[in-house]
Amino acid sequence: MPDVYTYSKRVAIATLIVLLIIAGFYMLGWHGYFFLLVFAAILMAVLFCGMTDWIVNKLHLKRGLSLLLAVLFFFGIIILAFWLVAPTVSKQIQEMKQTIPQALNQVQDWLAQYGWGQRLIERVPNDITKVLPKQDALLSNLSGAFSTTLSFLADFVIVIITALFLASNPKIYTVGLTKLFPIRNRSRIMEVLGKCYDILKSWLVGMLSAMAIIGVSSAIGYSLIGLPMAFALALIAFFLAFIPNVGPWIAGVPAVLVGLTVSPQMALYTILVYGGIQLIETYLITPIIFQKTVDLPPALLLFFQVLLGILQGALGLLLAAPILAVLIVLINELYVKDVLEAKPVDASASDVPGASGLEAKG
Repeated sequence: MPDVYTYSKRVAIATLIVLLIIAGFYMLGWHGYFFLLVFAAILMAVLFCGMTDWIVNKLHLKRGLSLLLAVLFFFGIIILAFWLVAPTVSKQIQEMKQTIPQALNQVQDWLAQYGWGQRLIERVPNDITKVLPKQDALLSNLSGAFSTTLSFLADFVIVIITALFLASNPKIYTVGLTKLFPIRNRSRIMEVLGKCYDILKSWLVGMLSAMAIIGVSSAIGYSLIGLPMAFALALIAFFLAFIPNVGPWIAGVPAVLVGLTVSPQMALYTILVYGGIQLIETYLITPIIFQKTVDLPPALLLFFQVLLGILQGALGLLLAAPILAVLIVLINELYVKDVLEAKPVDASASDVPGASGLEAKG
């Protein structure tokens, strides 16, 4: 006969988890941007902590000094890379502003050769002024873009400062969080938090490695076939590789359009080079990098990206993968192992005061 106490406890825990998930989606819909900023700060703190721990283990320095070196190294690499490639990339981006419209005109000429293409072109206004905003609307859009840029910079500064506070002494926050739970569960909560940290650190290492490989290989491949603006296009591929599934497709579009301005043959070469890089990255590099780190189900990840993209836009799409990785750890540890796979409590033991705390953990 099944233990009524254990069954009732599992039903209560499962119901609580479902309610928390519903509440989480509600909060994400109405106040999601704030929580995404908090998670971005945590992700950045994980990066700083990982670098700090490596310096402490290798150089045996104090944690405060190691964190300072890690932050200086991180931003130093960014500034150095910007200083080295900024002039070339800036020039190529200016050229791209003229090249992309030419490519679109060539696509329009190609579509005009077909009946369905002509019908599609007829839906596009011939007079470009019809689709341009009026002067008042243009000024309003410029003002909105300026305020959006300032808001983005403010959010970025807040994320960096918060990440530095979190990385300087993470024990304060982890221990403080565990104190919200009963004493008998605190060690288990601390263990789960450690696994969340490990999965985020592994995901960051794997993703940054994959981004670097894609960026470098794209620059080499584009240069070998003689594609104009190779470094700017490779930089786009590097940054958009941070967004699995969606980013590579977006990064391939401007490269093909630039190749089309040279010749259809160059566009074909671009598709072959970029497609080959993505195939190698998808079926060889990514499995090797993430084999011992984190493996996210592609269909589930795509669904989660669409969901967060609809709810919170670009920031949700950007952080969908690491958030999903943490959710998988939490569900697997706290629900699958601690609820579904937990060993049942003896009926006689359930009558003993405090016996509920003796239930085995998965």
